[in-house]
Amino acid sequence: MFTRIRFIYALIAFTLLLIILNISLEIFLKPEVKPIPIISKNEIETKFGLTLNKFGISNNWIKKKVVKQKLSDSLNYIFDVSFPKDISIASFIKEINKALINEQVKVETREKVNYGNSVLMIFEDDILKLQANLVLSDKIIREFAEYSFLVKLFFSDEELPWSELSRIFYDFTYLITPSKKSLEIKNQVTNNYAVLLSDEINETDFLLHEDFSKQKLINNIRSIIISFGSDKTYLIDETSDLYKSKIFSFIRDEFNSRNIKLISLQSFPYLIGNTKTEVVSLFNFYTTSLKGKEGKTFVIDYDNFLYLQPAIEKQLKMGDKVVDVK
Repeated sequence: MFTRIRFIYALIAFTLLLIILNISLEIFLKPEVKPIPIISKNEIETKFGLTLNKFGISNNWIKKKVVKQKLSDSLNYIFDVSFPKDISIASFIKEINKALINEQVKVETREKVNYGNSVLMIFEDDILKLQANLVLSDKIIREFAEYSFLVKLFFSDEELPWSELSRIFYDFTYLITPSKKSLEIKNQVTNNYAVLLSDEINETDFLLHEDFSKQKLINNIRSIIISFGSDKTYLIDETSDLYKSKIFSFIRDEFNSRNIKLISLQSFPYLIGNTKTEVVSLFNFYTTSLKGKEGKTFVIDYDNFLYLQPAIEKQLKMGDKVVDVK
């Protein structure tokens, strides 16, 4: 009998222990419920303003208009924003959505004109925190810079990043040196190209050496022009031995006689630096100083050009234009 009672007590104690353990596990293993962060009206307005700045919208084109009847408990004004005609309001709204993607907000738009004038509304917890009238205007224009790119290829590299270069959405011009490899590749690329005469030319059919006879030089000049085209831009590297040689005047005259003017490579700014960060800084300096002025053509190595893409795309979004090489 005593043994039976002890067994019942032990069973009760074990049951109580299981209950306590179960409660403890629920407490300690219960996932922590993190409160949903609330974004304030000021924070939304800051992101709105930063996005406008990305598109080069002047502060003079942004008006804050007080409304007599509040649109919500915290909103007693709206924004009237004028956009130049070269900006897509749909692209701006897409960028606003991207800026607020990690926030607990709802972005709504109402088009007043198809693909044009729109009303933008941003809600947080169903409360209107920002409203803006976005209107296209033909009376304003963004200050912008114009430039073009001569992208220098190095055919000594085993593999060139064609897939990355082909994804660039704006026009640029390859800068190539006459060779069998460049002749093969220029027929594969869709971009325009320019031809550079320099000491890098080393193949018999294209080489321009001062020990050659005049007829051999003429034959090789013809070979270069026939292979790469008479309608292309031709440049000469003025730091090269070819430029400093006694035959250069003859070479220049032969090209001139075929209505091809040799342009100095050094007449174009070279975007280069000790680090890629320096290249970006140099590009930003030029784009700032060129606004409202005559455009420039930049020479740049292809690897630096690829690294520069985010900075270029940022400037294009603000209104800069990439044009043909002049």
